[in-house]
Amino acid sequence: MASAETVTVSRLRDFPSPQGATAAIEAIFWETSHTSRFPSEADRTAYRDRWLGRYLEHFPEEAFVALSPEQAIIGYLVGCLVDPASHPLFVDVTYFPLFAHLTPDYPAHLHINLTAAWRGRGIGKRLIEAFADHAARRGIPGIHVVTGDGSRNNAFYLSCGFERLAYSSWNGNAIAFFGRRLNP
Repeated sequence: MASAETVTVSRLRDFPSPQGATAAIEAIFWETSHTSRFPSEADRTAYRDRWLGRYLEHFPEEAFVALSPEQAIIGYLVGCLVDPASHPLFVDVTYFPLFAHLTPDYPAHLHINLTAAWRGRGIGKRLIEAFADHAARRGIPGIHVVTGDGSRNNAFYLSCGFERLAYSSWNGNAIAFFGRRLNP
């Protein structure tokens, strides 16, 4: 397998075939999803739209991809620069009100996934840096992620400059808000 240095990180809009990219991104989304069984196809579609689809549809400028030397998509980051606790598009994500006191300072948020074969090589960090630079250039004060408190990915976010700023319980699970300042 090629080294991580030969992997390219770029904005999704710069990918030669954005529609082909969507299929590859969806494949990675389902490969890495913690939820794989749904009561109905409508529930499956709603899950995909909540954690991926709305970002591709409404915030395509904030989507990034990691490309192998063969130009295959091996990872992605989708996000947005608006405060999700006050934006109507995110009303269905019921944990955002729990962190509404933090989101004005850390409005941008993201979802990131890599295929298993490419993890642990610094590619996720490069995707985060691309998004952070993009947000900082637009005057966004900070970025955040909400994830399981104590999950394996907590160390990854800490290594990317995030701080664990708050935690709560949501749907019976412990969750944490990790924030990273971009602009004072």
